[in-house]
Amino acid sequence: MLTAMLNSKYRGRRKGIPIREGSVRQARFEAKLSLAQVAADQVSRTAVHHIENGRVKPSLETLQLIARQTRKPIEFFLLAPHGQPGLAQPHEEIVQLEQMIAGRDFQAALVAGPALLNRGWSSEATAMVHFYLGQAYCRLVQPQEALLHLPKARAQFELLGLEWLAVDALDWEASARGLLEDTHAVALANQALERCRKLEPRPQQTEARILGHLAGMHVVAHSWALAISYYEAAVAAATVVKDLLQLAKMHHGLGMAYQHMKQPARARQHLDRALTLYSIEADQSAVYRVEIDLGHLMLHEGLLDSAEQHFLTAMAGAELVKMDRRGRGFILVNLGEVNLRKGKLDIARDYLRQADEAGAAVGERIVLSVVQVLLGQLEEQTGNPRVADDHFLRAIEILADLEMPDRLRDCHMDYAQVLDDRGDVRAAAQHWRSAAQIGKSAALGIEFSGRYSEGVEESQSVS
Repeated sequence: MLTAMLNSKYRGRRKGIPIREGSVRQARFEAKLSLAQVAADQVSRTAVHHIENGRVKPSLETLQLIARQTRKPIEFFLLAPHGQPGLAQPHEEIVQLEQMIAGRDFQAALVAGPALLNRGWSSEATAMVHFYLGQAYCRLVQPQEALLHLPKARAQFELLGLEWLAVDALDWEASARGLLEDTHAVALANQALERCRKLEPRPQQTEARILGHLAGMHVVAHSWALAISYYEAAVAAATVVKDLLQLAKMHHGLGMAYQHMKQPARARQHLDRALTLYSIEADQSAVYRVEIDLGHLMLHEGLLDSAEQHFLTAMAGAELVKMDRRGRGFILVNLGEVNLRKGKLDIARDYLRQADEAGAAVGERIVLSVVQVLLGQLEEQTGNPRVADDHFLRAIEILADLEMPDRLRDCHMDYAQVLDDRGDVRAAAQHWRSAAQIGKSAALGIEFSGRYSEGVEESQSVS
């Protein structure tokens, strides 16, 4: 299709482009591709062979094809890249954009990228700009903005037959949807993983990242055993390619998962390793996220003062790096829980009010559900059982809508305990049964949906 499109624009014999001797063969060998893989059914293997041996000069479109397949900027091949600015300049600017992403200068990428969309470049070049912009928004945890770019990039990569780039874009799209708590995110990430594993050669760094994103989605859903299995697979893949930042993310996730599996020693081991690796990579926003999780670990160990110090350190960092989603709201809700456990109810209520505002501002429904659970516990302590009931039922409603059965089960259990302590054994039993039914459905792999009758969640299993 691409050849036909290009043929419609050119008439007669096209002038070949002088290229650096040996550059095509070098690029092919470094990418570990065969002649057929470079040709990609758009030119013949013989044509690529002749270009490699200097017998013919490639046309512009053939050189662009070779650059795409070998993942090299076009100036890598040019005999005199600075003497051919019409060919090299667009790629140089896109390479600069890529370097901003690699250097984690995401704000700079968001400044430079939009101007490049109006250059009238090829569809592939424009798709690359959309891809890097989408990735920058994802890394800044701005998923709605990321989804303005990533689907466009993926669609164009698929149209051009650039499967490895399409897989990359699909993974980041799944990650953005996961940040929005979209129930289709896991399916998209699984699709990206399946397609990644069919690529030859298989890009292990991309595979590690996809596995990490899948693990993170299961962490959010409180599916700890699945999260650990994906994280361990991601660690194995990231170790092969010696990607320190990816390893840091995986150890961070493993720390969170083991914490919730009630294995604090293993959790601390992984979190400390993540903190070290993030510091080496100078990823400050990630350092503060580990502080959040160390605070959470201390909180569950009952070390309230240590937990509070970690959360306050994280809050200071969050303000510094303008951390919003999966950042400020979670810190505030945890500070609320710390003060609730200390018996400082007025301070706890203030933190929870701020957390509710932060969660509502960015549509972070998990934060909103945790706020409701903690407010329910707070109101129960202050002798307002009806208000407490309203908060718990609101939390159950939010979590059922999110289709996160593990979190929903935990919420029913928290509410059942409150009702038991209150002496309302009958109502408590209903919520214990709901929790047990959700757990049973999850163990059997049955999809779960929530309905409400007189404030008590009832489950329906569907195949």
